[in-house]
Amino acid sequence: MAKKRKSAKNPPFDRIVYRIEESRAGTGYEAECPELLITSFGDTAEEAKSALRRQVSEYLEDCEKLEALEETLIQAGFYFNGEVWMSSEVEPVPEPKIRYIGRPAGAASETAAE
Repeated sequence: MAKKRKSAKNPPFDRIVYRIEESRAGTGYEAECPELLITSFGDTAEEAKSALRRQVSEYLEDCEKLEALEETLIQAGFYFNGEVWMSSEVEPVPEPKIRYIGRPAGAASETAAE
């Protein structure tokens, strides 16, 4: 009787948004993810992009195995927007929302003067 393989945890690599740049490279095509410094090649633009996606996925899987995925993404300029890890090259980091709790700094001196 064959043993059932435990289903490996599949990290949500489709929840990581990165930039792909493509260009001609000699007689073929080159696809690059500048944030992660990964480059792939192919006979067509689609082959190059497909190879790049595979390489990025393998790289991120290795980072996950080493428990360094989040740190790697942050160092490469990604941020978590509540839904996905977004490259700051694709969508700039939004301005932080600042909330004040308590009295504004000027209000404390006004009460002391009274």
